[in-house]
Amino acid sequence: MFTLTPSESKRLIGKAVAALPEVQNAKENGYLVVSRGSTNAFILEELLGEQIEKERYTAGQIIKGVMCVLGQNLRAKPVVFYRGKALNEEPGAVIDKLTPGDILLKGANALDPYGNVGVAMAGDTGGTMGQFYMALKAKGVETIYPVGLEKLIPSVTDAARLGGVMKLDKSIGAVAGLACVADGRVFTEIEALENLFGIEAVHFASGGWGGAEGSVTLIVEGEDSDVNECLAFINGIKGEPPLKAVKSSCESCKVKCSFAGKKEAELPAYLL
Repeated sequence: MFTLTPSESKRLIGKAVAALPEVQNAKENGYLVVSRGSTNAFILEELLGEQIEKERYTAGQIIKGVMCVLGQNLRAKPVVFYRGKALNEEPGAVIDKLTPGDILLKGANALDPYGNVGVAMAGDTGGTMGQFYMALKAKGVETIYPVGLEKLIPSVTDAARLGGVMKLDKSIGAVAGLACVADGRVFTEIEALENLFGIEAVHFASGGWGGAEGSVTLIVEGEDSDVNECLAFINGIKGEPPLKAVKSSCESCKVKCSFAGKKEAELPAYLL
């Protein structure tokens, strides 16, 4: 049994996704699109073999207790791998070139016990989901959704029915719609542990405090040698620091949000 903080979970998932044979194949022989997202930032570090400003490799984010959108001027450029080379290209620039064997890595905001994935969308056109989902389904190009178990909710379908930028009248923070993906390939800590060590993993508990907020506790079972290898690995990623908070100015933000257009003096203390 062991507990992972959200950042430790992201590191575990990052290492496991980067090691997948199909991901390596797409990276070296075709296109591997790494869309923005905090978990994807960890995957990107593992693929590049170097550190990046992970806190800037986001677009929509939940930060300082509210839903928010990081401004274009603060975002890191997304990375697309093509035949072993890392290109600073927006995912939309290569969508017409993707074929089966290529892979899109897409972050998620929710996951339910039935395997449904929820992706929040604050833009009128649905962001990456609006641009990619149907096109890639039509082509047969695989999308992998790396998502930590901290984002487990009772029902993505129920949540998706209620969301909507124009549907929601009041909020504390930004508002969004939710895309419900019922046929995506979900990759959580459980899949990460199974793929890296060939062991079975069970989600045992969630939550914590004193720096363990959002944590998940897992139990793993397998051959002693595999379990020992797993525990040694977990000890190696323990202490992964949380991401720094990078937030745009509310005064210049155009997103539908209860704080949009407000000056710093008008904001509550928890946003400063």
